[in-house]
Amino acid sequence: MKKVISILMVLAMTLVLFAGCGSEPAGPGKENEQLHVAMIFTQSLGDAGPMDSMNTNLKKAEEDFNIKVSTFEALQPSQYEEALRSFARDGADFIATAMPGMVEPLKLVAAEFPEVKFCILFPLEEIDMPNVTVVDFATWEMFYLAGIIGGSMTETGVIGHVVGAEQSSIVADDNAFFEGAKLVNENVKVFMSSTNTFDDPAKGKEAALNLIGQGCDIIFTNAAKTGLGVIEAGKEKGIYVIADSSPHSDLAPETILFDTNCAYGPSLYAQIKLLAEGNFQAGLHFADLKEGGVELLLNPYIRDKMTTEQQEKYDAALQMVEEMRAKIISGEVVVERNIEKR
Repeated sequence: MKKVISILMVLAMTLVLFAGCGSEPAGPGKENEQLHVAMIFTQSLGDAGPMDSMNTNLKKAEEDFNIKVSTFEALQPSQYEEALRSFARDGADFIATAMPGMVEPLKLVAAEFPEVKFCILFPLEEIDMPNVTVVDFATWEMFYLAGIIGGSMTETGVIGHVVGAEQSSIVADDNAFFEGAKLVNENVKVFMSSTNTFDDPAKGKEAALNLIGQGCDIIFTNAAKTGLGVIEAGKEKGIYVIADSSPHSDLAPETILFDTNCAYGPSLYAQIKLLAEGNFQAGLHFADLKEGGVELLLNPYIRDKMTTEQQEKYDAALQMVEEMRAKIISGEVVVERNIEKR
């Protein structure tokens, strides 16, 4: 009897071993294997802007989806390619990064590691590769809403736009702002001035002062650090500035009307969520108002510094913005992405 039991036990163990050999090892994203998500920051953390936003949402995704997260600050372009390749070699399932400077290094490394999924935010160009998702922002939607406020608040009917470069995406923002402003002020004029740099506040101030000389009493920016010079000019000349990329209300509480902002963090989180759910999709994706990818950041101090008449215009503009925002999200209103310069 004991001999029969021993034989049965051996047979059972053999079947288990064969079953184990025949099963398919869990691949990335499959059940019981923790996804490894790597993030390469191209600017220092502590910027109170895109990098910090992505880092915060990366931590949120780590908790929400039980993923392994690795990060690296590649502050020099010479580090980009090797940082990408290092994470790919180390077995990362998904490597995310941001900004145009990363485009060429990412193309090279993504081609070397076709089994690894890559994501780049705000590259300013499409990347047609089966393992790369590109996240850009539907900025023209928020600039349309910004135009409603700008068109409502201008007293001269002339608004300036200081940009870092006349890129197609920025031209689309300029056109959308103009259309939003015309919705409330059909005779409004919008003048664009390019500084050809995103990193020179002195040139931003010079461009702003020239626009103010042409009658602009509101200036909006699409110029990153260059826009700091526009804010300085606005403070000196007593005009409103609509700044970009991060909150500036504390920097100039009497000057900043509001800020336009691309929500890098929530957009990154949305892509990790898709990955964790097994729904990664290569190609171009625009993070829009509906997704929370773009937004207007109101200045909490500015209304109290307005006259009663200005407050009435401001309140009416904000109400209209909320109405139009709802219509854009529902699809009732579609804002055109027009990249043709006026």
